Amino acid sequence: MRIRPGRILNLRSLLALAALCGAAYVILFVLAASTRAQKAACGPTGAKTVVADSVGRIYRVPTGRTALGTLYNYYGCTPGAAKPQLLASTSALSRVRAIRLRGTMAGFIVDQHGVDTGSSTLTVRDLAGGKVLHTVSVSYMVPRLFDSLVTYVLAPSGNVAWATERNPGFGPHSEVTIHRAIGHTVTTLDHGSSIRASSLRLRGHALDWIDGGKLRHASLP
Repeated sequence: MRIRPGRILNLRSLLALAALCGAAYVILFVLAASTRAQKAACGPTGAKTVVADSVGRIYRVPTGRTALGTLYNYYGCTPGAAKPQLLASTSALSRVRAIRLRGTMAGFIVDQHGVDTGSSTLTVRDLAGGKVLHTVSVSYMVPRLFDSLVTYVLAPSGNVAWATERNPGFGPHSEVTIHRAIGHTVTTLDHGSSIRASSLRLRGHALDWIDGGKLRHASLP
């Protein structure tokens, strides 16, 4: 069988391409490993990481147990900070949820539950200096009125938008409100019974949600 020069050249080209692809894979693997290593740059290495990026980390440490499960302290840290900051704690009547990290900006919600009353508090804190930028609280009383803090989105600047839902306790309809805080300025972006609270999204600086089946927009710098 005769092998033409063009076929030899094609074979060599394929081998060279395969070698380049292999080298690119190795480089990407090394970069990914380096990024993962950066995520554990502060706080105790044995603690459970809740969320982390290259400049900040939120982790939890068990503090005890109840009949409902394990209790935790939640801490936030940055590589340059003197020591981790205690962000929130759980108890038999409270839980921490929706923990998010955007750069050094940490956001989380603490729900407190009582017999017929309760509250939810959204906090945004800068892990770099420990300053609390925003605190939002809603409360409820069963069965007369039920306000809930459904979800929120957090920008790397520390600006925040959130959705609350009010159920009057009697009647089929609840009302949702979309709020936004830029610095110290808080505005209401939308309000009504046709808003899907869980649809709130942030893509870059574009804030989106659905009202009456239509996509609504605002900015969150």
